[in-house]
Order: sequence, then structure tokens, then C-alpha cells
Amino acid sequence: MGIRYATASQLIRDELGLVTWSPEKEVQDVDGNQRALTSAVKKILLGGSELLLDGHFVLRRSPGVHECLPLNVFDGLQCRAVLILTAPSHVLMERLRARRDYSWQMEEVVEFNNAEVRHGRDVARSLGIPASVLDSPDRDIFEEELKALMQRRDRI
Repeated sequence: MGIRYATASQLIRDELGLVTWSPEKEVQDVDGNQRALTSAVKKILLGGSELLLDGHFVLRRSPGVHECLPLNVFDGLQCRAVLILTAPSHVLMERLRARRDYSWQMEEVVEFNNAEVRHGRDVARSLGIPASVLDSPDRDIFEEELKALMQRRDRI
């Protein structure tokens, strides 16, 4: 589709030259990570590329402790649309177990998933950008929705 794809963690790691989260994805330096992410994204955008950024709206500080990223982070990233991907909680739990992360309980997975959707929608509404939520989409549905979001975004 002519869009560069990157994960937030990949860009943060590249910008800082190190990882600032634990194997359980618990984030220690939220502010520093977001500054690094914003810097990396600005470089990509200044280079003339469009970016599909794969990241979270909520971070895990420790088991059961979640932090919604502030609106200014997404404003600084120059977000122009939001596409939230979800999956059934049991699928997310299986994925965590597959990467040997046993620090999550099902209740926390459900809570985290709900917080991601809620905060993602709130961010989009606050920034006045289009948003969509897809549950376990296949590649065709994902690409179709991404194209639709880009068209809606371009009309704003």
C-alpha cells in the first residue's frame, strides 16, 4: 500500500539504542520512551514517508497497573487516524503464554483490552481523527479498513 510499517517498540529501541521495558512488557521510563518514539516518527514523516505505527494506547507499568498515554503523545506523533485491533481475551492469553509471559491473569487481559479500545476511541475523538475497531481481522479486511480510514482522513 506504499505505507511504511513499524512498531512503536522497534522505533523506540532504534532511537535509544536499548530496551527500556521488561520481558513482560512492563514499561519503566514511559516519558523517555514517548520522547524517543516522537523523535523517530518525526524523522520518518520529515523524510516524506507515510507511517503505519503499531503501538498501544495503554502501557503496563506492572501486573494490574496500567497507564493511559496522554493525548499530547498522539498529537506529537501527528496521528491522522486510529485503527484498533482486538482479539478475544483467550487468544491474547495464548499469545502471551506462547512467548513465555506468565505474569498476566485473564481478568487483567480483559481489563487491558477494554482500556485500549476505550482510550483509543477517546484519543481519536479528542484529536478529531477517524477511528475504527476490528476484531481479529484477516489481511483483506484489515487492508480494506485501512484504505477506508485513509480516505476518511484525507477528507478532514
